Amino acid sequence: MAGSKRDQAYEYLRRQIVLCRIKPGEPLDEKLAAQELGFSRMPVREAVNRLAEEHLVSVFPSRGVIVNQISIPVFQEMLDIRMLVEPYLLHKSLPNLVAEDLRGFRDVMTERIENPQVESDSVDDDFDYRFHMYFAEKAGGRYLISMMSTLMTQSQRIRFFAAVAPQRLIEAYREHVAIIDAALAGDLQAGTEAIMTHLRNTREGYDRIYHAQEPYFRN
Repeated sequence: MAGSKRDQAYEYLRRQIVLCRIKPGEPLDEKLAAQELGFSRMPVREAVNRLAEEHLVSVFPSRGVIVNQISIPVFQEMLDIRMLVEPYLLHKSLPNLVAEDLRGFRDVMTERIENPQVESDSVDDDFDYRFHMYFAEKAGGRYLISMMSTLMTQSQRIRFFAAVAPQRLIEAYREHVAIIDAALAGDLQAGTEAIMTHLRNTREGYDRIYHAQEPYFRN
């Protein structure tokens, strides 16, 4: 890990939550985390505050820090917002997109479609997160980037919370390729349609995860 101790603590704790090593509803032990990292409590506390801002944990005076359950209304709202925001990001970013970058993303997706055994995303190298954030970054504006990062963090948590069926992964890769091809062609309408198809299918996939892992979700 690199960066400040606060950033290192944040990345460490975020990984523990996203990978469900600390399950929804369980306490997050700041003292233990500090010991494991070899840090004082201060950077861990600062990391916890950042996680709370991202709605991954809640801090209670009497109970300490609790990892939030995955809220059904929150993830439904997150997808609703993504359906509004991502077509706008494509519109704003289209003049700034770099063909070489897009082709690089496409090569990754093509490799995964043709070779399903290739290792897929990890928390440390999450293609889906990088892909969607790319359009936010090219659209410009720190508030757009910040908002999209928060949305994608919630999305990432659900994706890594339960293994998605291999066929759904292949479908998602093809959906990404459709977005890329539209962007390379400069076709905003086709790109918007591809984004909406991808997000509608994502919603269905998340619903399946919810029904399979219901105890960790809350209404």
